[in-house]
Amino acid sequence: MSPFAVLATVPAPLPALRRTARDLAPARARRLGDLLAPAARTTGPLVHPDDVGGRAAWDVLVADGALEVVRGDTAVVAGTAVPPALRATLLAGALPTGAVIAGRTAAWVHAGRAACARPTDGLDLTYPAGGHRPEVWGAGLVWQAPLLRDDTVTLGGARVTAPLRTVVDVAVHVPGDDDAALLARVVADACGVRLPDAAALLERRARVVGRPRARRVLARAAQLPQPGAAHDRATAPVLRAPPAPLP
Repeated sequence: MSPFAVLATVPAPLPALRRTARDLAPARARRLGDLLAPAARTTGPLVHPDDVGGRAAWDVLVADGALEVVRGDTAVVAGTAVPPALRATLLAGALPTGAVIAGRTAAWVHAGRAACARPTDGLDLTYPAGGHRPEVWGAGLVWQAPLLRDDTVTLGGARVTAPLRTVVDVAVHVPGDDDAALLARVVADACGVRLPDAAALLERRARVVGRPRARRVLARAAQLPQPGAAHDRATAPVLRAPPAPLP
């Protein structure tokens, strides 16, 4: 063989591409514990798309019921308790200066998913007389009203109408008598508010536009069954008297 002959060389083997089933599996097949590792989050129980590898994985976890949406792009692991202060925290950054969370939005802060399973971006706001009218967007409502000290509370860095005042505002401002009555009842039951107390507060407020309608809404709310009452009656054991002894 000539010393100048070119010998064909065997190509070096390419490094093995180690593709495990974990690499090839879609987001729904990954372990929930890996996707929701608390060490990767700095927002407490709140879970955002970036915390689980992106929007696609977040959507899958929501669709599968592993995550429950709180608001917008914020969720929690299913079954996690979300207190009112945490819900209010999600709104604090969007709250205009001088505005107070009110109406349907305050109902959601106080009662959570019972008041609104999937809240929209719109905010219901109120502001005191002489204040600057805040801008609202979407389906949000805004109105001016006097606010006494006991009418508001501070939760999660945001001012929110207190539960009793929220029930009254819902009766006055939320469109639709049936919708307003149901929401007023939900907030009252969730927060331990007595509807007669809400009716009394309504009468103490001066110059309320729509007072007759609000009275009607509160009266209708008082007639609604408590949440779960029908289910409790349907599933309660039937107690029968023991048979009389034979003579």
